[in-house]
Amino acid sequence: MKRTLSVLLTVAALTAPLAGCGSSSKNVTGTVVSKDTDHECKTKKKGSRRTRSCHTEYELKVRTKSGDEEEVDVSYSAYSNCVEGSSYPKCTTR
Repeated sequence: MKRTLSVLLTVAALTAPLAGCGSSSKNVTGTVVSKDTDHECKTKKKGSRRTRSCHTEYELKVRTKSGDEEEVDVSYSAYSNCVEGSSYPKCTTR
């Protein structure tokens, strides 16, 4: 059971960056609708030692002119500069 869970978490961790690359590599322009953060932690075991590392992902949900909503992974500074209702990507260069 633990091994299956470990494999699933590893696959999720390896494919998550690929999913983020797809949305952030698009030329998305529009209005920021919402903001979200995702705090993720990983525990690695090396011999008898365990190390834990954590990081935060910053995401903006942008409504395009066609009405579609796209999630875009951004840096912390872009996340803090862009408020709901602002124009993306213009708000990232303040």
